[in-house]
Amino acid sequence: MSADSHSVKLINELVIAVYGAPGAANGARARYALTQALHALTRLSRSEQLMEMQRDAARAAGAASRREMRTALRRIASRAAAGQGQLPLALGASDGGAP
Repeated sequence: MSADSHSVKLINELVIAVYGAPGAANGARARYALTQALHALTRLSRSEQLMEMQRDAARAAGAASRREMRTALRRIASRAAAGQGQLPLALGASDGGAP
């Protein structure tokens, strides 16, 4: 299951807990408004989380301005795409085997 389906399931459960079974005729408009508000909150929290992650990555890279942050993030992404972030496998005396 994807994260979207988990959030949709949780939102549906919350709406049912507040307004009862979906078959009830009363509160259809309020049920829809609550559902849409919860979806909007989910999108907002995801975007805030992404912004915090970008800010933390920029701080870790030592970027002071927005331009430096974008440059640092681009550099990190290009290194990851090129596979340069992997360490070589070191075999030898450090693995506990005989020299």
